[in-house]
Amino acid sequence: MKLKTDAVIAGGGLAGLGLAYQLKSASPELDVVVLDKRKFPVPRAITKVGESTVEIGSHYLSKHLKLADHLKHEHLKKFGIRIFFGEGADDFSQQDELGASQTFGIPTYQIDRGDIENHLACELKGMGVQLIDNADIQHLLINQDALKDSHKEDKKHHLQAQTDTDRYDIDARWLLDASGRRAFIKQQLNLHKNNQHQANAIWFRIDKTIEIDQWSEQESWHRRCMPQGKRWLSTNHLVGPGYWVWIIPLASGITSIGIVMDNQAFDESQIECEQSAMSWLHKNQSRCAEAIGEANFLDFVVLKDYSYSCKQLFSDNGWGITGEAGLFADPLYSPGSDFIAINNGFIDDLVRSDAKGEDIRFKRALYERLHFSIYNNTLSLYTGQYGGFGDRQMMGLKLLWDYSYYWGVLSLLFFQNVLTDIARMRKLSVVLQKAQTLNQQVQSHFRQRAEKRLILPNRGVFMDQYKIPCLKHFNEILMMPETSDIDKHLQDNVAMIEQISVSVMNMLSENPSRHIDDEEHNLLGDYRQSILA
Repeated sequence: MKLKTDAVIAGGGLAGLGLAYQLKSASPELDVVVLDKRKFPVPRAITKVGESTVEIGSHYLSKHLKLADHLKHEHLKKFGIRIFFGEGADDFSQQDELGASQTFGIPTYQIDRGDIENHLACELKGMGVQLIDNADIQHLLINQDALKDSHKEDKKHHLQAQTDTDRYDIDARWLLDASGRRAFIKQQLNLHKNNQHQANAIWFRIDKTIEIDQWSEQESWHRRCMPQGKRWLSTNHLVGPGYWVWIIPLASGITSIGIVMDNQAFDESQIECEQSAMSWLHKNQSRCAEAIGEANFLDFVVLKDYSYSCKQLFSDNGWGITGEAGLFADPLYSPGSDFIAINNGFIDDLVRSDAKGEDIRFKRALYERLHFSIYNNTLSLYTGQYGGFGDRQMMGLKLLWDYSYYWGVLSLLFFQNVLTDIARMRKLSVVLQKAQTLNQQVQSHFRQRAEKRLILPNRGVFMDQYKIPCLKHFNEILMMPETSDIDKHLQDNVAMIEQISVSVMNMLSENPSRHIDDEEHNLLGDYRQSILA
């Protein structure tokens, strides 16, 4: 079969299907083809990391892809991020806990990837997108002159794919790679780039729901969260020096479990199979191992040195890379769907601008620079910091800072839909540079603390993020409708973030000041006391 199309997307996961939806819904006249190696419908609880969403990813799915009702009815509403410190305690009321007593206003979700991808696939077919499944992509010809003359056939990109019954030869003005770690374009153009963050992950799913609320019978512990009995809906983290364990529930009744480690912890763990993973859990997080019990493992993956970058993501010549086909930072804070949201927004604007006859060279360069700036800032949250993950004080401050920066700056830009508004981004550049500098300073302090690989004695402390006034403020600003006041909101947020940075760096010092003035109390409330307890 010979096809000619405006855009061909290699990969029909969340990144590829989401991009196709954006392109087709905004410009119905565009002809879009999506290819995927799997047969649709895919299994409900598909073997993919990326089951948890945070605010940008959730907003993207709900608003940009119109999945709000689907998320509400078919997936689990998430109870935020929750961290437990200490190793092996039977009664979790004795462990230090970091999380929120109530959910903030913006809903986030634990998603069954198969469910959401099947739903999007059905939507796309109804919109006229051709989805070719069970397709083995065998050849790509990237034409570096593809946009120079759209009327000439030899100026197109070319893709060949084989299904069980057909061979496809596709000519496309735009070639878009959403193929995950197969990374067709990156491989062909030698675009792989290492980064400074080195970490490793062991990931598996079991056919059982783990309810962490059952890990203590203390009534006072249960009363910490409202509504009671919902801790299990959090992305629960069990942490120690150099590692963290995630526990993510899914609506299908399956639980996703991951063990993520820096090189030192990974080498010491000697994990290489299901049995050695369970042995490590019995030794280091025995309550989790007991909860798994005799449950069946549905899969098991060991992924070494998983973090990577890319030399280029977008081209003036009509190709683009999105999702894990381009870059990946780290699973902590679940930023994968965030980067899909941001990246797809840039590609969508480039393709549609080109379709209107615009010269996209300046936009392409700007989006490339902006995307790598966001990536490098995100990467700074992880590089050199895993050693401090068992340190209650460091992590209590880290989540305060990382949330403030994420909600107060990056999320605000995405929610207000200004990342592709070049005029407004230019206007905001000075205050954004200030925020970036503050983040670099604070992350440097975290890295220095993390080198100590501290474990503080458990005191049964609850560090309640819901009671932090500045976090409530940042979240409330995000819930406002799109407004021309983003300049003022961003300036006000960065001014608050600057004050928070002073408090955080003071509390990270060897002899933190115990004095708290009214201004600091208005920002942090009683959170400071729980951190320094």
